[in-house]
Amino acid sequence: MNSKSAKKFISSIFTAIVIILTLPLFVQSIFAQKNPDFVINTHTKILYTTGQDFVTVVNEYEKKVENGKYFFTKEGEKVFHIPDLEKKPESVEKERRFKLESLTVTDRNKNPVEYRKEEMTIGKGIYIHIPNYRVATKDMPYSIIMTYKTHDNIVKSGNLITLVGSAVPEDIQTEKIDEGSGTLTTLNYDFSFVVDKKIPTLAKAFPKFKKEVEEDLTYYSFSLEDRKSASPMLEFGTDVTYRFELEYKTPKTDSLIPEQYSGLFKALSTNIYELLLPREYSETNQEVWIDTISPMPKDIFRNKEGNIVATFEVASNKDDSIKVSGYIKQSKKAHPHDSLQQLDIEFNKYLELIGNDKENIKYLTATKYWEIGDPSIQKIAEDLKKGKKTLLEIVDADYAFVNDKLTYDEEKANSDNTRIGAVSALAGGASVCMEYADSMIAILRAQGIPARAALGYANITDKERVQIRHQWLQIWVPKYGWLSIDPTFESKNRKIGAMIDRVLWETFNNDSLSNISVFSINGANSFSEDSYKVEIFAVDSMPTQDLKKYNEIVPEKHIEDESRYNMRSTANSFFKTTVLGRALLVTTPVIILIILTTIVVAIIKKLIGKIKRK
Repeated sequence: MNSKSAKKFISSIFTAIVIILTLPLFVQSIFAQKNPDFVINTHTKILYTTGQDFVTVVNEYEKKVENGKYFFTKEGEKVFHIPDLEKKPESVEKERRFKLESLTVTDRNKNPVEYRKEEMTIGKGIYIHIPNYRVATKDMPYSIIMTYKTHDNIVKSGNLITLVGSAVPEDIQTEKIDEGSGTLTTLNYDFSFVVDKKIPTLAKAFPKFKKEVEEDLTYYSFSLEDRKSASPMLEFGTDVTYRFELEYKTPKTDSLIPEQYSGLFKALSTNIYELLLPREYSETNQEVWIDTISPMPKDIFRNKEGNIVATFEVASNKDDSIKVSGYIKQSKKAHPHDSLQQLDIEFNKYLELIGNDKENIKYLTATKYWEIGDPSIQKIAEDLKKGKKTLLEIVDADYAFVNDKLTYDEEKANSDNTRIGAVSALAGGASVCMEYADSMIAILRAQGIPARAALGYANITDKERVQIRHQWLQIWVPKYGWLSIDPTFESKNRKIGAMIDRVLWETFNNDSLSNISVFSINGANSFSEDSYKVEIFAVDSMPTQDLKKYNEIVPEKHIEDESRYNMRSTANSFFKTTVLGRALLVTTPVIILIILTTIVVAIIKKLIGKIKRK
């Protein structure tokens, strides 16, 4: 054997010895990974009983000893956190009382266990400290069950019920090794919603779940991996009925014309209001019925965007109000259905299809707040398109970018809420729903995707309360129509497609955010937000009589004839709400009377002359 072969032989022997010596450690490591010494299970269940407006949260904490050589001591405590999800301090305080009054802590045999509550400042929640009440061995697992009721994890709106759970961090720990003893502990986190059989049909779920039915209860379970940075959510209910009540208080703007004179001739003192009423919409099968409308509108029509505009003439020399009320019904498909399927089209094919429709041009132009020609918007739009082949991939990337880039500003939402546009919002400006929608519209249009603004109302519940307008957006999809996208609230759980938890009121292809117009001879032509209020709330049903569709309110008008409306409206507002127009309106009858009198006198004189000559 030469020296080279000898060296190889010695090296092989050495390697074999190292493997033999380290094999037990390797095997022990593998064994330890498969056989933990301890297991800690945290089971969270949210239970809902149909008809209630709250849920019951059950947190079950269990410590199990798998290796009989060890045990859990009685030292230490388990701490649970109950978060504050309400915004207003008074609401937080009320909800805390509701939670704490229903709070119980027991062992597995339902025996009470002592605990200490620690209430933090508003917004930081409550901590429940539970001292370990005994040791845990292999034969005696240790368990704590903490239960409380809350309104935080449920949104109920008539027949619509949305249950929401909590996400877990991306870096959540699932095992740990004690440095001193070398013992391995496995940590499991289970989560599920539990509902009864009376609950409405499931309409949407996020993320994927496992369903099990036991007697009269249904369990929807979500894996830990799917819950990382993603809040579990179930939406039940495929149809809903809302009641809406609109009131606009019209102020007195004319102190010159006495009320009794305008009563004889209304045109002497009249203000004209063009108000938007809830529209109908195919995506959510949104239908509208009116039960009261006062005063009766002078005109009503549906514009090219599909918005409903009603014209009201109200005396300007006294305080008055316009009131409209009715019902809105919506519906969508049951789960499972792929709400994003309509977007799964090759992007180049999509551009070809929309390019054949000239109507799309107005939904692709730049505006003051949708600055699609700005270099920053162009770069963002181009970067988000890179490597994407389908419309779905691009919309998904745009949605995620806007949601991650912007931060919702509660202070702006509760202030004057000045609109700043897409460029400023994406540069870090204070943002609310308006900026989320504006930013995504600008990016979409820059990518060649027709987009428009949509305004309406969200967060609708069973309670009667004045609503705040909410903005989202819509994109045009051939063979589907206008598809709704709301980037404000969620990230991984995309709000795309039919959303019957909000009411669409009006849409826009430009910077306007209101189709409301006011015409007054006194110069009070601005819309007053403080005088305008809309209440929307869910109801179980609506009456079957005394309801009218829009084309039945003013039946002699042609609701779809926008050109007729525009000519008539322009003439009407000119004569009744301008100085020249009202002067003509008042003086024209007098002039006509003078002309007629002159003609009659001339005719009489002529007849008298003929009689005299005879």
